[in-house]
Amino acid sequence: MAAIKRMLSGIPGHLQPGTFVYSLGFGAAAGATLGGLEYGYRHIHIMLWDTEREKLQSRMRYLEKQVVFNKEQEAEGKAHYLASLAQEYDPVATRMPAGKLDDKMRL
Repeated sequence: MAAIKRMLSGIPGHLQPGTFVYSLGFGAAAGATLGGLEYGYRHIHIMLWDTEREKLQSRMRYLEKQVVFNKEQEAEGKAHYLASLAQEYDPVATRMPAGKLDDKMRL
């Protein structure tokens, strides 16, 4: 019991300014406080003054519009290609010589 009292009576001596334990605790508390302040500043800065996200979203919308436009152009090109093939289509050329034209070959 006396050893515990002696140990507990030495603790306040280690918590006075200038000791290692005091400096370690003070540094940890200061670091946590500064970290919290920096986190709060970054949160407020991003919430109020960050325009990078809007820039990226605008670029993504523009890219999506370009992709849609290119797909429409590609589909239109394919339709024109098929139309030109249909103009050149000659069902008579698909039958056997002197044979009857099959109904599935007609347009």
